Amino acid sequence: MLSIQELRALGASLSIGAFRRQLGPFVLIQRAPGRPSSAALEPTRVASADAIERGMLSLLFEFEDLLITTLPPLERVEELSVGRLPDCDLFIDDGSVSKRHAVLRWNEPQGRCTVHDTGSTNGTFLNGSSLSTREATLKDGDILSFGNVQFWYLVTDTLHARLHGQSQQTKTPYRGG
Repeated sequence: MLSIQELRALGASLSIGAFRRQLGPFVLIQRAPGRPSSAALEPTRVASADAIERGMLSLLFEFEDLLITTLPPLERVEELSVGRLPDCDLFIDDGSVSKRHAVLRWNEPQGRCTVHDTGSTNGTFLNGSSLSTREATLKDGDILSFGNVQFWYLVTDTLHARLHGQSQQTKTPYRGG
């Protein structure tokens, strides 16, 4: 995982194309995970609606303290497993996440990513609404929740622009009139 601070320097030094080649077509941004556990061996804990809502809000207001989740390189059409088993492409060490929780599907020709819950105990939520068993197409800025763990889905170009724009703002303070 990379911190926003680490990524800010990278974003400033790379063109948008090079930045996209480094990170892929999209990123998943999250709060720093809690202490490591042996969640893969534990039974799944019940997720709470309050925890999901608090997690969604914290992603929006704690940008500087967030981490970029590292994903494997994506090919033209790729499927990424999400869960708390160590062999998942997106490994989430949290007891509210099922061992095989969901699947993210990247389709390069269509330039889109979809998410599908694979029958998890606590469900997958998109912007606070349960997906149930349907597959949903992700949009830039969506918040995904797997159990009690939230991720902010951003297209890499959006992240690059945000990092560049914020670094410019810190150099040139706003002088309102």
